[in-house]
Amino acid sequence: MKSPAHWTLLALSCAVSQALANDQNLTQAPDDSLERITVQGQRSPAIHPDASSVVIDEQQIRRNLSTDLSDVLRYEPGVTVTRDERFGIGSINIRGMDGDRVKILVDGVELADSYGPTTTYLQSGRNTVDLDALQRMTIIKGGNVSAGSGALGGVVQFRTKEAADYLKAQGDDSQLLLQASYRSDSERFSETATLANRIGDLESLLVYSRRDGKETDNHGGGSDDRGPGRGAVNPADTQSDNLLGKLVWQLGADNRLGLVAEHFKGRSKIDLYSESTAEALHRSDDDIQRTRVGLFQDLAAEQLFFDQLHWQLDFQKTRTENGTLVDSASSHRFVNRFYDQRGYQGRADLAKQLDNHRLRYGASYQRQEYENLNRNTVDGQTDSSRFSPKADGDIVGLYMEDHWQLSEDFALLPALRYDHYHYQTQADQYVADWGDSKNSKLTGQLGFEWQLASGLGLFGRYGSGFRAPTINNLYYYYENNVSFGGNQFSYIIRPNPDLKPEQSTFAELGLRLSGTQGQAELAFFDNHYRNFIESQVPLGASPEYSLGEFTAMNLDKVRIKGFEFKGALDLAAFWGSTLDGLALKGAVAYAEGENTGDDEPLDSISPLQLFSGLDYDAPTGQWGASLNLTWTARKKRSDISTANQWLATSSFTTVDMTAYYQPLERLRLSAGLYNLFDKQYWVWSEVRTLSTQSQNLERYSQPGRNFGLGLQYRF
Repeated sequence: MKSPAHWTLLALSCAVSQALANDQNLTQAPDDSLERITVQGQRSPAIHPDASSVVIDEQQIRRNLSTDLSDVLRYEPGVTVTRDERFGIGSINIRGMDGDRVKILVDGVELADSYGPTTTYLQSGRNTVDLDALQRMTIIKGGNVSAGSGALGGVVQFRTKEAADYLKAQGDDSQLLLQASYRSDSERFSETATLANRIGDLESLLVYSRRDGKETDNHGGGSDDRGPGRGAVNPADTQSDNLLGKLVWQLGADNRLGLVAEHFKGRSKIDLYSESTAEALHRSDDDIQRTRVGLFQDLAAEQLFFDQLHWQLDFQKTRTENGTLVDSASSHRFVNRFYDQRGYQGRADLAKQLDNHRLRYGASYQRQEYENLNRNTVDGQTDSSRFSPKADGDIVGLYMEDHWQLSEDFALLPALRYDHYHYQTQADQYVADWGDSKNSKLTGQLGFEWQLASGLGLFGRYGSGFRAPTINNLYYYYENNVSFGGNQFSYIIRPNPDLKPEQSTFAELGLRLSGTQGQAELAFFDNHYRNFIESQVPLGASPEYSLGEFTAMNLDKVRIKGFEFKGALDLAAFWGSTLDGLALKGAVAYAEGENTGDDEPLDSISPLQLFSGLDYDAPTGQWGASLNLTWTARKKRSDISTANQWLATSSFTTVDMTAYYQPLERLRLSAGLYNLFDKQYWVWSEVRTLSTQSQNLERYSQPGRNFGLGLQYRF
């Protein structure tokens, strides 16, 4: 039997198509969510929209009462997050690619690499952005040549707020915005203060956010046993602080100079009952911090080499420190491990109009320092080691792309990029010098946009991409002895500085429709990847290591293909003013992936998902509401690799409701009710990383019926 979402989206697709066919005065839709210009950095030249993209602005974040990335992406089929019960949100998954295969930028600054050589004591994710500091989030799906290394799956661009977002267009002005919210599923309280000011030619902004919460509930609790069979969620305390400050000097009508500073700190303390035994209790004390200071300039002037120029220079430091305490009657053990990545990033982006060519080109440079250190203290005695040596990295990129308007209706979008990376390691008392790793890569793509008729366009692209191996891939080293049955066994994981970059070939073809009554987009994609890096590949046993030797190698070949649809319909424009303020929206994403090297399904692929929503905004702007329905297909055993087929999940449908009300012009109240029918379900992206069948899946179920409340007041 078809789900309600099936029929809703089918009706939406037909309605949009019919509306566009009947509209005799089609124009570009005022809502540019399907073809919105995406921005790197502060106001750098735009990336041409030759690919599927998603734009989530501050208004959408606030409307859905979002408090973390999983909330923001709740209604975006094809885009999910990976989450660990202890380490939280680790990365964003786009069309089956996640981790460092997705490039994440904050105002043009690339976030630190993930670092996770073990599954228990150290995991450094990339979730160091607070939503209340964001003006918008742009997701470019599929490979992107202009972004360079790491964009195999796509690019996520976060743009932080600016004072101009809150101030009147001209003249001196000040605004103070206070926000507070609560989410019942994690007992999370959030408070944010935003102060914007303009005096003469100087604009200033200060945003501070604080969040305090507990563990995120599952559905119905579960047994309180210790060990992997535990059904209840481990009790936790979580906190985060984020501070964003900006100063912008308007040096002229088209010239501005800016200074930005940002500091994020997240903390969690968890009683790890699921990893404990009757004799020993495990506790965690984890901390992650990111600090950024940057200088930037935006200039528009008709010069020989550019019409628009954006440059920026940033220093960024990210540090993850994970502490694990193991207490028993006979011993006291504390494991403290950290990963630190810091360095400078500089970039320049230029744009120039030459007849029917809109050129965009630029360069980037990164100088990074990497360090990991592990301390293992048992009953007062400390041993120190490293998983990887201290290292430096130099990363250079050059790119050029063109929007070549061959005719009024047809444009080509070629792009080329050159990248070079060079890692150098340093020996010390903990680890040897494992040698340099360096490589260069030239990638390119060719896209097109063809306006078939007013409001109807065809787009496509074909290109190549790559991802440079990370420090974690190249230099992970671990040697261990294991006692079993009175015998000693040993194994070793060796570094491999000779790893090649991962490479991709991507193709996409799509259709866009836009008119006064709605807009829609349908895209098909087929991506091929090779030289995928697989960690801990067995090399066989040896006289010295009875359990074997292991290393990372370029082995896997992967193919991911699928389609996506999204659309929105203004019901008032379609059926008359009696429905003024009512809009229907929907989306569907389907992908299938295979590791062609061993003919196994790719576990990073999420199952088919459909979303439909009904939004109402009163013509007065005083109140509004949303009804959102999401249907997710089951993850069949045949779509899961052999080792993980025990994780197969069932299909489910969830219904959410949100509403807002403005009793005063400056006061806004919001409320949301999630999982309205209290459905028990599991999200594939959050359970696929489980490693043993002894774990109780009940603990990983999503929250049952829960609610959120929000308040905003503007002075």
